[in-house]
Amino acid sequence: MNQAWLLCSLLAYHANSHAQPVLEKVLDGDTVIIREEAQSYHLRLLDIDAPELHQAFGKQSRRSLAQLCMNAPISVQLQGQDIYGRTLGHLSCGKQDASQSQIALGMAWFNQRYSRRYELQVLQKQAQQQALGLWQQSNPLPPWQWRKLYGRHYHHQE
Repeated sequence: MNQAWLLCSLLAYHANSHAQPVLEKVLDGDTVIIREEAQSYHLRLLDIDAPELHQAFGKQSRRSLAQLCMNAPISVQLQGQDIYGRTLGHLSCGKQDASQSQIALGMAWFNQRYSRRYELQVLQKQAQQQALGLWQQSNPLPPWQWRKLYGRHYHHQE
């Protein structure tokens, strides 16, 4: 009886020790829900700020992140929490950095206020020059300005 219990315990430990994180849901262009083992959490992607869902290109940004990540193996590098209690970190889908991809496709802004990954600023300039994604608009409104203008109304709508 003890040997069977020990074997089951070791198998369970081995299975869980190699458990990969799973992408449960893409909430918007820079926030996802990740499940690791029995726990789920919101992951806010570092380095970028994507349009809000009710903002121009918000739904396209979410769709872009979902297309990159939903059926790909993912890896997560956690970096702490923000003031809203969301977990902050980097997300890779397949071998692609999700933040880098979102910027390169014109689906998010480089968040220069909080990031020092200036190679992402170069990618943003390239996306702007090629009029990709949100840069098709003549004067796209950054999400931090959109939240200042519409944040109170937006949060009451949810």
